[in-house]
Amino acid sequence: MKSDKMTSRRIIIFLALSFAPPWALSFIYMAKYGKTTDGAFYGLLCSFAMLVPAIANILTRVITKEGFDCCKFSMKFKGNVCYLFIALCFPIVCGYITALASAAVFIPECSVLDIVKKTDHLQTAAVALYACGVSALGIIPGFGEEFGWRAYLTPKLEEKMPLPAAITVSGIIWGLWHAPLIVCGHNFGTDYIGYPYVGIVLMCVFCVFMALFLTALVKATNSVIPAALGHIAFNNCIGAVPGTMFNYVVSEDFTPGNSLVYPAVMLAVTSVMALLTGILILRQHRTKP
Repeated sequence: MKSDKMTSRRIIIFLALSFAPPWALSFIYMAKYGKTTDGAFYGLLCSFAMLVPAIANILTRVITKEGFDCCKFSMKFKGNVCYLFIALCFPIVCGYITALASAAVFIPECSVLDIVKKTDHLQTAAVALYACGVSALGIIPGFGEEFGWRAYLTPKLEEKMPLPAAITVSGIIWGLWHAPLIVCGHNFGTDYIGYPYVGIVLMCVFCVFMALFLTALVKATNSVIPAALGHIAFNNCIGAVPGTMFNYVVSEDFTPGNSLVYPAVMLAVTSVMALLTGILILRQHRTKP
């Protein structure tokens, strides 16, 4: 009973430390610049927010005298390189499928086959590889979130509930953590019906599926590194890959715009991919000798 109460206390402290700083700064930002992603320091706000969960992990361990055992900070490369490969390939595949699925919506005069034929796939692959390279070099923001959500919150929730429930709850929490940024127009803009609530709900649903995929990577490697790499690679690739493919078909200035439709297509594609990939990784992990 004492251990269960301590787990609950640690979860509460972690969540308070994870939510308070980025939410407070987001409201200060909106008070000055309004509900927009174009204000000065928005990029800095996002970068700082991504680091907060990792800081919350460390502070919670210190405050509750938990120590730093089982923090999943390092990784054994033997037998785990394939998961680094999966972490990098996942966002590229999601980007390609998102572009093809969106073609009928944003380029009605162009069929899916047309976009496949017209795209310079070598150049698109180069853009994807560049984005992955940038992700590997700039892994710290991704590590900031994953060291908090997947390396701390999810294991703590697992002490109180089955893994599927822990993943679902952590995903919803992760999605709600993004709420102030969604209000600013992050991911979905501000010009859609049901703003900002529809965007927040969509983000929560998306985060549940992504939490499954990222948790599977952590479970399979006992390390947060593949999840951190996959997280930041997704952030970098999911816009770059479809954008490059669209530009070859329409014009080099073409972007999908700020409509809710494109993000919804992207989230749907990614959610399905994350569900399938996450389940396969977990099953493979459980059958390891």
